[in-house]
Amino acid sequence: MQGTELFKGARFIDCYGSSAPVFRKTFTAVKGETATVLVCGLGFFRLYINGKKVSSDLLVPNASNYNYRDLSKFEYPLVDKLSFRTYCVKYDISQYLTHGENVLVITLGPGYYCNDYRDAEGYVTFGRPKLCYVIEKPSGNVLSDSSTLSHKGYITEACLYNGEKHNYNLLPANFMTKDYNGSDFAPSREIETPESSYELQYAPADKVIKSLTPVLVEDDGVTRLYDAGENTAGYAVVKCGKKNEKITVSYAEDIYDKPNFGMHFAEDYQTEVFITDGEDREYYPHFTWHGFRWFRVQGDAEVVRVDVVHSDCPVTSSFESDNEQLNWLYNAYINTQLCNMHSGVPSDCPHRERLGYTGDGQLCCEAAMLMLDCKEFYRKWIYDIADSQCLETGHVAHTAPLMGGGGGPAGWGGAIVEVPYRFYKIYGDKDLLNEFFPKMLRFLDYLEMRSDNGLVWHEEKDGWCLGDWCPPEPIKIPEAYVNTCLYAGFMQTVLEIASILGRENETQHLPERIEKVKKAIDIAYFSKQQRAYCGDVQGASCLALQIGNGNEAVHRKVVEKYKKLGMFDTGIIATPALTGWLFANGEAQLAFDLLSGKGEVSFDYMARNGATTIWENWNGESSKNHPMFGAVTKYLFTYLLGIRQPGDSAGFEKVVISPCLVDGLDRVKGHITTANGEIGVEIKKENGTAVIRAYADERIKAQIVCGYVKKEFTGSVEITVPV
Repeated sequence: MQGTELFKGARFIDCYGSSAPVFRKTFTAVKGETATVLVCGLGFFRLYINGKKVSSDLLVPNASNYNYRDLSKFEYPLVDKLSFRTYCVKYDISQYLTHGENVLVITLGPGYYCNDYRDAEGYVTFGRPKLCYVIEKPSGNVLSDSSTLSHKGYITEACLYNGEKHNYNLLPANFMTKDYNGSDFAPSREIETPESSYELQYAPADKVIKSLTPVLVEDDGVTRLYDAGENTAGYAVVKCGKKNEKITVSYAEDIYDKPNFGMHFAEDYQTEVFITDGEDREYYPHFTWHGFRWFRVQGDAEVVRVDVVHSDCPVTSSFESDNEQLNWLYNAYINTQLCNMHSGVPSDCPHRERLGYTGDGQLCCEAAMLMLDCKEFYRKWIYDIADSQCLETGHVAHTAPLMGGGGGPAGWGGAIVEVPYRFYKIYGDKDLLNEFFPKMLRFLDYLEMRSDNGLVWHEEKDGWCLGDWCPPEPIKIPEAYVNTCLYAGFMQTVLEIASILGRENETQHLPERIEKVKKAIDIAYFSKQQRAYCGDVQGASCLALQIGNGNEAVHRKVVEKYKKLGMFDTGIIATPALTGWLFANGEAQLAFDLLSGKGEVSFDYMARNGATTIWENWNGESSKNHPMFGAVTKYLFTYLLGIRQPGDSAGFEKVVISPCLVDGLDRVKGHITTANGEIGVEIKKENGTAVIRAYADERIKAQIVCGYVKKEFTGSVEITVPV
């Protein structure tokens, strides 16, 4: 077991029969001495010294493929041989210590580690909550073992998905301090150390990022309904000075009677129950969060605020324009992406599934990296993807860390290629790209093994094999077509990576394979008479055009179709593919018209129906907080503002400012913050001209190209071009 030297002889311990146990240890310290504590508390832990919470971190340690478990209980079984990783967290606790006796208290919650129930993808647990810790200080280390006392705790029920039940009368109010004699506690049970690779957590923890002031909407004398003002992730905070008052707080995305529209209130789902002890305290869940806009409260409690909780990934971009639809898209995507960043995992939704789907995650990774400070967050998730790749076959699971879930072989598994590649392009980290290169080759070989006559037809036995997902009408685009186009694209990306790394000798077989696959696509799916692939249903042709198939006639047919249609008809994969292809091939006006359109299938439809986050489905059915369609937000920066890297740049060592000037957008400005500094653009049109102001950190080799102007600049530049 790698990393167990971190524990310095400490033992893992548990409290049998509890899903949220409390551990207590008294120890001595010398005045003025420094001390650190290393904690591995699974699933999540909270740490207190002498009654004070150490750190503002929440939901630590980050979720991972912790250790071996039986995969057969997923909704479809897997036989993959995986890799295992468990994170530990280290804190400096010097400021919390007093001379003489001190008290350490650690509370545990199940988190992702111990899921006895969830509303998606089967019920698989890694084991019961458990703890290991080491206090290091000059006067003597303190190690977890059976001398650490334990109690079943004041959280009588805890579930990441359903919520928690707290009864604060089960322990005296002073149990975290040295004034308490420990009489309610018993020795912990020493258990075996789970087989895993143990590492210090480096990705950001969740925190309370901001607070909202909710508005009371309705009070029937029993239940009060509140509106948080926006769809968000976190929880309500309430207070009550009475003893033995029962307070129930439950959460929902939607309160209207629309079947399958948003996440509604449901009994025992996204619900907390608190039994008060009369102390002056705030009540809120400790080991989960909820996805909601609305919440209702029963019991005599004061609603203090709503705390918004997600991974600490600050927004490092801005975008504003005179187009309401684009402004909404940017703001809604930022909100949606952040709502879905918890415990080091980019999830699909913050309530129903809460899983790191590799399909959703690879689609949105570039947008997130451009707009947020999330380098270490995605570095960590890349390792989750690798740990979820079968060591024998190269198959990549549909969720990372692997928690079940359906998807497809390329549109989901391709995250093993796409996310490290985008990480390299955004941050310039060649070492990570080099490390993951063999895993990419193994994945390409897996897709080849799942192919017949050049087409990717199937994945794992009895499993899913999706192509695209969530178009506005039932899926018509063939799964094999989507997966095969993506397969060819990933091979092309791996060839580029091989050139970057100087490892071309390992990819000499790929050009021939690419041509074979591209020919197979043409033979099976191209109609010369229709000038389209698969009749161009749901954006099919753009997937072939992206990889270099098709011709000018196909190009014209795609443009004709979407000019006439005036809105999207595409799923999560074809929507960014179509939009990006249009921008890159001289059809910026049409791409803009689709992004800002007001048809039935549009982002404007979400906005005018009150959405503050992006929906899972174009019509609003199911989750109303899914980032996947927001992948197109990156084009606001790369094409409308024109902030793009030339092909030979990574980490924004170089930038070419080349904005697309389109009708309907007369004022736009924004910025991103890159590995080499800030880049910003502002465009104003007036009197038949466009004034473009751009700036880039002096470390960046910058160029502006627009109309007849092409010039290099340092720092800032202003040009005027006709429109």
